[in-house]
Amino acid sequence: MRAPAIAFVLLATLLTALGGAHAESRGVPCATIEACDAVIRTDPGLAAYERRGYLHLMRSDIDNAIADFSAAIAIDASRAFSLYGRGMARLISGDAAGQNEMEAAIMLQRDIAEEFKAYAK
Repeated sequence: MRAPAIAFVLLATLLTALGGAHAESRGVPCATIEACDAVIRTDPGLAAYERRGYLHLMRSDIDNAIADFSAAIAIDASRAFSLYGRGMARLISGDAAGQNEMEAAIMLQRDIAEEFKAYAK
């Protein structure tokens, strides 16, 4: 199976597993893209960029997901969640190098795939 096809399967699995998540009740900085925009305007930080990137990814807005995960990586390049998210978005966009980022994230944090899958639950 080609890398982009694997990424689409991963994304479909995530979307199915996510259902109706309540992000704010879990301490996530924002529950919607619009709320994340407001947080980022007043206090741009790692958590808000990661959350907005994740929300973009779940909406298949791949370019914006990559941009937000890249902004999070600029804040903390060793954050597995950001690397994994950007890697997945890059794979979906057809950039096979995304696989390397996902593998790097797994090297940083072995259970990052499970954390990423459970993020919105």
